[in-house]
Amino acid sequence: MKRVLKICANTWDSASRDKRELTLCRDLGAETLVMAKGAPGDSFRKEEVSGFHVYRFSTRPLGTARWLTPLNQILSLFVWGRKARKFRPDVITGHDLPGLFVGYLSNFGNPHKAALVYDSHEFEIGRAVRRSRLQIWLVTRLERFLMKRCAFSIMVNDSIAGEVQRIHRLKERPVVARNVPSYWELDPAEAARVRSGLLEKLGLPEGTFLTMYHGALMPERGIENLLRAVSLTPGTAAVVLGNGNESYVSSLRALCRELGAADRVLFHPAVPVEALRNYAGAADVGTAIIMGNTSKSYYLSLPNKFFETVQSLTPLIASDFPEMGKIIRDYNIGLTVNPENTEDIAAAIRRMRDDREFYAACKENLKRAKEELCWEREKTALEEAYRRILS
Repeated sequence: MKRVLKICANTWDSASRDKRELTLCRDLGAETLVMAKGAPGDSFRKEEVSGFHVYRFSTRPLGTARWLTPLNQILSLFVWGRKARKFRPDVITGHDLPGLFVGYLSNFGNPHKAALVYDSHEFEIGRAVRRSRLQIWLVTRLERFLMKRCAFSIMVNDSIAGEVQRIHRLKERPVVARNVPSYWELDPAEAARVRSGLLEKLGLPEGTFLTMYHGALMPERGIENLLRAVSLTPGTAAVVLGNGNESYVSSLRALCRELGAADRVLFHPAVPVEALRNYAGAADVGTAIIMGNTSKSYYLSLPNKFFETVQSLTPLIASDFPEMGKIIRDYNIGLTVNPENTEDIAAAIRRMRDDREFYAACKENLKRAKEELCWEREKTALEEAYRRILS
């Protein structure tokens, strides 16, 4: 039996993409293990997470003092590389560039070399982080160096795969595996019950047009402009479903009060993925109004929430960016907007609410989109790539 090791420098709590990938490897007969971030002092501490064996390792080998953070970040890569060897994997799949780099280090001078797979969760070179020109140059060169030593690489959509192939002058195009969930079986009665509960918490009537944002509560996700648009649109409300930094959530609540819309916005904690279909299905429209002016990675994004909304048969309002816009237009399942333009978003909400013929067509078209945009269909290319190295 071949052994596949996933290396993730994060805590690996809601790693739905990784879990789909590792389940595919299991279905091909491989054993799967995960290296992930743990508490200070952790080394090979084993946990079971969603049926996967996860081994926790500290990312602070020199201690927890804040001034040691840069040194810890560098040293932990080499410590993890040495410890990864002890799993004797046949395949190492790196969650983003740090995971891949650890995998490469574990192979260095190791007679039992693992085949490397690069699983890039976004456009690494264009990430929404502040990087100097030197840092961008270094990241680009490191990614190119490592990718050319991989059995194959995985990207989250066609636009990013094309950009990466062009930038690194790769002979082989990366495998595309979009962030689509498995086909969701829906329970309309439960979604209706959830909807009633949400409106009851808001103190609003059943006929209220309900918009929803779900996902991590972070800047640049368009939450502020959704709230501004709802404040401009009487008879509508918003549910903001997810968790985030307390100070940031407080700023969103303050914005609602400033806009005079606090009584039409419900902040709801994140729900288990098993329940998410009922919450997303409770809304009249889901939103993916990502801001793209700060990051090319955001501009080329195609997030989980987009496909989860499709699987819930809920029409979408999304940023008019290459990947999201193409799917919305190809399937006719919603509207695209300029995420910077609050009035544009408000107009889209009004059309979804008032143009019942258009809304009904979106709902009908979602049935085909739901059948086609699911993991059962999406996994084909990735399954073939893994079959080649696991056989």
